[in-house]
Amino acid sequence: VLTARGLDLSNNLITNGNFESGNTGFYSDYIYSPGNLVPEGVYDVLANPQDDHPGFQPCTDHTSGTGNMTAVNGAGIPNQNVWCQTIPVTPNTDYAFSAWVTTLVAASPALLQFSINGATIGPIFGAPSSTCIWLNFYATWNSGANSSATICVVNQNSVLGGNDFALDDLVFSPICTVT
Repeated sequence: VLTARGLDLSNNLITNGNFESGNTGFYSDYIYSPGNLVPEGVYDVLANPQDDHPGFQPCTDHTSGTGNMTAVNGAGIPNQNVWCQTIPVTPNTDYAFSAWVTTLVAASPALLQFSINGATIGPIFGAPSSTCIWLNFYATWNSGANSSATICVVNQNSVLGGNDFALDDLVFSPICTVT
């Protein structure tokens, strides 16, 4: 299945990018806190963020409206990895990294960025200013001589109030070119 950007969803190299298997297959600088998204710097994998934090909006996941997402109470410390996974890659290949993000509290929407092997790629992207609207963010990367990639979503927001968001449907895939 190809998207308009040439991203091959059938060749997604991310394990559990839709979070339907729960808190597995990835790691974070944030603390996993099931059932309680207080204080800042914690996350949970769940279907309704409001179940864990009464101030969060009751957003549904991007995929089906009934599945899981990872909800994050953003810390005000820039350059923290919210989500990471290490993936084998083919050298000298172009890859696309894509994620869907929504805002859970409208004040100070999240500022996120992708990183690969510790280097940021693409611009900082802002979560939507309104809650429960999913936006897709996308960047490309060439693997060069690398045979593995540690891919991360990094929080760049330094504000504590707000900075609360959810991620869903992360994809890392070779870019399909049509000849």
